[in-house]
Amino acid sequence: MSHTHAQPVQTIDQRTLRDAFGAFPSGVVAVAASVKGQLTGIAASSFTSVSIEPALVSFSISTTSSTWPLLREADRLGISVLADHHDAVCRQLAGPREERFGGLPFRVTENGAVLLDEAVATYDCSIHDEVVAGDHVIVLLEVHGVGAGGGEHPLVFHRSAFAKLHRDDLDPSRLDGRINGAEVDRGDDATADARPDAEDAA
Repeated sequence: MSHTHAQPVQTIDQRTLRDAFGAFPSGVVAVAASVKGQLTGIAASSFTSVSIEPALVSFSISTTSSTWPLLREADRLGISVLADHHDAVCRQLAGPREERFGGLPFRVTENGAVLLDEAVATYDCSIHDEVVAGDHVIVLLEVHGVGAGGGEHPLVFHRSAFAKLHRDDLDPSRLDGRINGAEVDRGDDATADARPDAEDAA
């Protein structure tokens, strides 16, 4: 599919654009591995699920990153979804490379993926593809294994600051319908009652 623009694209103020991007809350993950015996990792707020079959996830990294050229040499990459008490961990992962894992509880898989013990969820991945997109690289990862750590709720990144989930005033029931064009997984009990002929409302 081709996209044509009848008029020139309007120049957007970068500060305004950053503020608009920051209005969308996201989780934060640690992307880490042992590369040639050296622990290497970064924090990323651009992590997202992509596909169930095959199992794919992605994150974006700046083309100016000095860590990614080292990290991408790893056979496997560990993705750890940071828990809501990991704000200091995120700041640590953004600090000097040699100090990023000091005092952190983690394990290293046989293939070199580094996974944090207290994460909400972990993924053992390998690089599936890389796509240069403007000033970032979109890294598509194939998931080889998943697990859960000791964390219960994820850390939230919103408007350049950390936050925690607040659910007191929300309907606690599961979403019944579709999102991203696919039916929501409502658990094993709901699967039997799912309507296979439901129209795609997305």
